[in-house]
Order: sequence, then structure tokens, then C-alpha cells
Amino acid sequence: MPASTVYVDSEKLFTEFKMTKELKKAGEHQLQLKTAKLDSLQLQVRMTQDEKTRALIMQEFIKQQQEIDAFQQEFTALNSKNIWARIATYSADYAEAKGYDFILNSNNNQTVLAGSKKKDITGQLLNYINKKYEGFQ
Repeated sequence: MPASTVYVDSEKLFTEFKMTKELKKAGEHQLQLKTAKLDSLQLQVRMTQDEKTRALIMQEFIKQQQEIDAFQQEFTALNSKNIWARIATYSADYAEAKGYDFILNSNNNQTVLAGSKKKDITGQLLNYINKKYEGFQ
């Protein structure tokens, strides 16, 4: 019978989860589209001689920059919440299948101050949640 208490590196679990990677890639693509518009406005500011027109373009530039900042914050917050919810669901399934009473967190916050490497199931859980996410589990 396996140990009833094990731990994972939740930071590694989060960053190497395929859902995280997919959403990050999608966010980066959206961000590139938004920054391309910002780059265009920046070029217009440099090329424009008329101060009144330049001021209007600069206002639009600042507005676009604020929208990008808001997008990044909202995208990160929403996706982090959704990713952690999915990880929690998959982890509960995994714990039940393996007979674990607890899967503890071990990362920079140090919920686990010390643990035997034999109790670290980060790799096994990561493999499981990635397969589950892809529909293979």
C-alpha cells in the first residue's frame, strides 16, 4: 500500500501542466496582436510633426497601454484560477486512485519543510494530470 501522505512541487505542477502552457501561448498571441497596435501608435507619435495631432496619438497610445496592462492582469488571474481548479480536480482523482489521504504542497511557500524524495510525487501527478487533460486518463 502506498504512503498515505505525499507531496508535490505545486509551482512545477502549475508551470508544466499542459493547460497552463496552452493558455500561456494563447495569451501571448493575443498580447502580440495588441502590442503591434501599440508599436504602430508609437511610430505615429515619432513621425507626426503637428503637436495637436501628436498629443491625440499619445493619448491613444496611453489608453492602449492601459488596456494591455488590464488584459494581462485579467488574463493571468482568470486563467490561474481555472488552471488551479482543474489541477485540484485531477489531483483529487489521482489521490483517490492511489489511496493517498493527503497530497501536500511543497514550493517556495514551504508548506512542507522537509520530506523524503520517495514521498515526492510531482512527476507522477504531473504525468497524470497532463494525460487527463488530453483525455487519455
